Amino acid sequence: MRYPFIRLGESMRGVAEQRNQGSDDDRSGGSPGVAPRSVRAMVFAMLPLVLVVLGIAGLTGRCSVNPLGSSLDTGTAPTVNASQEFESAAAGVDFPVLHPHPPDGWRANSADTEQITQQDSAVRVGWLTEDTHYVRLSQSSAPEAELVSSETEQPPRARGTVRAAGEQWVVYESVRSEVAWVGERSGVRLLITGNGTEEEFRMMARAAIDAPVVRSG
Repeated sequence: MRYPFIRLGESMRGVAEQRNQGSDDDRSGGSPGVAPRSVRAMVFAMLPLVLVVLGIAGLTGRCSVNPLGSSLDTGTAPTVNASQEFESAAAGVDFPVLHPHPPDGWRANSADTEQITQQDSAVRVGWLTEDTHYVRLSQSSAPEAELVSSETEQPPRARGTVRAAGEQWVVYESVRSEVAWVGERSGVRLLITGNGTEEEFRMMARAAIDAPVVRSG
């Protein structure tokens, strides 16, 4: 029996020529319709991403970045009636609620009452300062460790003390490189936090120490 003889060089050259021909056909548009469909698919695939990017750009355009956290645009930040919020909170807690009056130009923009322990709550009101920093005062009868953990979202880590408004305040670490000052007045613990400056914290401390007690109805 005789077997057909194939020259290896000619066979490999034929394969190479076929491959080169296929590559030339691809480059010259030898498969009409594939490229346009690929382009359309890419456009439709990228469209949702473009919409998301535009949405994020629209949101970030309404905020300004601060090294200690986000500072809200005062033109879009909400406003709350601090007097009404303090009066409402005083009716629902078992400790005397203070109504501080921070400097003119500060604007209250957040308020709530949060349960700290099974027995204790915290009354919180936050202000935007003239420099658009955020400073919040929390008032509570809760133990200091529980109040600090709740407000700073981490175990208490004290840095030291500072004296402000004639009282000694313990300085604790907080989120986003912020700090929290904890003091006391007439058995009520006061905690100041936010991304405000030390001077703004001192203003809030003075307002809290000098604040009248809210008389609930």
